[in-house]
Amino acid sequence: MNKTILTSLALATLGLASAQAGTGYVSYGKAPKGPAPVEVPSLCECFNANTANVSVFAAAILPETESSEFEDSFGGGIAMNYFFTENVGLEGSYSAFGTESVVHQVSGSLVLRLPIKSICLAPYALLGGSLHSDGVNQGTWHVGAGLDYRFANCVGIFADAQYNWAEDTVDYTTIRSGLRFGF
Repeated sequence: MNKTILTSLALATLGLASAQAGTGYVSYGKAPKGPAPVEVPSLCECFNANTANVSVFAAAILPETESSEFEDSFGGGIAMNYFFTENVGLEGSYSAFGTESVVHQVSGSLVLRLPIKSICLAPYALLGGSLHSDGVNQGTWHVGAGLDYRFANCVGIFADAQYNWAEDTVDYTTIRSGLRFGF
């Protein structure tokens, strides 16, 4: 008896739920063919156009050869980027490295990324220039690549490497890894 009542209640509930389902539009003319289009939100909205990010990172500077100018060392920095489209943006960053004399690096980069929104991952490439100062002020050019992964409310982690061509000292590689906050 109880099974019959429970089964009847379940079927009635399903019937009411299916009666409520349907399209949510009013048509003033020809009815559309097929079901109404449904806009499904992307799993990751962090890589949309017109978005900005602030990053804090730990970094390492690795000169091509040990020299009197500077040696392998660690440091850190901060960066800000803005994306005009989901694929093209600009980044400005400041880094400091603790070599014999502190190396300060202020750089600007064109960033090209290819977001994979279904898993919130964006491989990217950097191309730009910087001002490098450690007692000697010089310009550098750099090219690099990295990965940006977002996991909660557009907060994520990133890691990249850049090769730097220096005017007056040895060329060097910088490696960065840190947190990225989107807004």
